[in-house]
Amino acid sequence: MRKNTKGLKAMTNIILELEKSLLKIEFMSDTTYLDEIIDDKYIEVGKSGKKFNKKDVIKCLSVAKEDRNIDIYNFTCDKLEENLYLIHYITKSGNDNIYRTSIWRKEYNKIKIIFHQASLYKENVTLIKC
Repeated sequence: MRKNTKGLKAMTNIILELEKSLLKIEFMSDTTYLDEIIDDKYIEVGKSGKKFNKKDVIKCLSVAKEDRNIDIYNFTCDKLEENLYLIHYITKSGNDNIYRTSIWRKEYNKIKIIFHQASLYKENVTLIKC
């Protein structure tokens, strides 16, 4: 049986754009948009090691004054089960590589992030910009 790689590629592109939107001031400052794409049970463990919920993240993003100057590298999307996707990518912060993992769920034709974690990444890696 062939996997639906066309459908996964399309979902990969959609989720990549959603991840990128969380770096742009026009979307970060729109609390209605953030409320729509962040699940009510959202959990984030930041690179600081601190845990955040939906309310915390919306508050933090919505007070930003400019785009977050972050590039995304080595973006991958794996389908865990029907309508559930595991995302991995790397960003740079100064000289540090930050390994990021997100889980996105599609329900009722809406795609929402339900989990995100950022960790310092010490492995040597070739970065491919997305």
